[in-house]
Amino acid sequence: MPLMGRGRVHGGGEVTMTSRERLLAALNHRESDRVPVDIGTSDTTMAREVYEGLAGLLGIEPVNANGAPNRNTFVTPDETMLEALGADVRVVHVVEKPRSWPPGPVEEVLPDGTVQWTHSTGMIYRRAAGEWDIQLYRPAITGDLTRAELDRVIPLGPAAVDWADRDATAKAIADVHKRGYAVQCNRVIMPVTGTSIGILDTAGWCMALATQPDLLCELMDRFLARCFADAESFYVAVGNLPDMVYGIGDDVASQAALWMSPGHYRQYVKPRHAEIIRFIKARTKAKIIFHCCGACKAILGDLIEIGVDVLNPTQTSAVGMDPFELKREFGKELVFWGGIDVLYLLPRGTTLDVEREVKRHIDALAPGGGYVFSPSHIIPAGTPPQNVLTMYRTALEYGRTS
Repeated sequence: MPLMGRGRVHGGGEVTMTSRERLLAALNHRESDRVPVDIGTSDTTMAREVYEGLAGLLGIEPVNANGAPNRNTFVTPDETMLEALGADVRVVHVVEKPRSWPPGPVEEVLPDGTVQWTHSTGMIYRRAAGEWDIQLYRPAITGDLTRAELDRVIPLGPAAVDWADRDATAKAIADVHKRGYAVQCNRVIMPVTGTSIGILDTAGWCMALATQPDLLCELMDRFLARCFADAESFYVAVGNLPDMVYGIGDDVASQAALWMSPGHYRQYVKPRHAEIIRFIKARTKAKIIFHCCGACKAILGDLIEIGVDVLNPTQTSAVGMDPFELKREFGKELVFWGGIDVLYLLPRGTTLDVEREVKRHIDALAPGGGYVFSPSHIIPAGTPPQNVLTMYRTALEYGRTS
């Protein structure tokens, strides 16, 4: 049975909001009948073993979500689970036209069972036998960042391709809106992350920032040009139809601090983030979600300045990310999305710990609107399903305003 319906009237007879109305109120810094709830903004939101255990607690039949090959794979809860947990948001994928894709990476299985993907640039990713996590094994550029290597990996002049089916996408969004849910469409552009976990590795990116910042900036600019060329068709298809777009992000922070100085961020990265925001705002009126994990408080004012609407995942377990302070300092301009810790609280806490933290976050972030409740990231394997159920049950009950 659903934890709480999304309809217009509940047992007490008072009128309630639809999921979409509730989410739009939060995005516009207004309080609603209850705090809006999300499960995750990406397509992989919990480990399969957690999904299966949660399905058992909810009394619903688990499905082979995303064709998951093993229990440790991250999967997307199906519609039955989304409804059962009271989720107010649905991700709608842009429908693609038939098109010819360039050759993909060469996949091979190594003698120890490791799966390896080798790209034409020389970049290699691996997934160890029995594991779910895919890691960079070798970046495309293994030595110094040079112009020759830049030209080899990201040639100039990306051509835009009209790949999105506008009519089918509009219908998919309209169908979800008719059911009363808020719609999110995803096209995340990440100039730092996109160039530091494949073209370079993180160490190589930081070394280039210190020794060859102009060439690194050109690398990011070429990467952005390629992203913009591919995103044009996406934004032509979605237009103003979705309620929000997961359109920009960069993991520029660790659990303790930014992994570059705030000054370097403002000099080299912020102008490119601002360019992404301008690109998106010229094409849609949807609210813009920015992704950054970790201790990113030092740049929240910068994100507000360039036009970011929503911070996801709002990892309040990181240093300096106290939810009460975030709300007090930035809550009038920035919507906070997430907050509930998936590193320690959900995997290791008791149900009482979870209930207490859910209430604390709602107390901190919900007053006046501007908060969407969800985990702070993907729910990992080893998390007790009862903790996940407690998290949503508490949010739906405690998050009511009447």
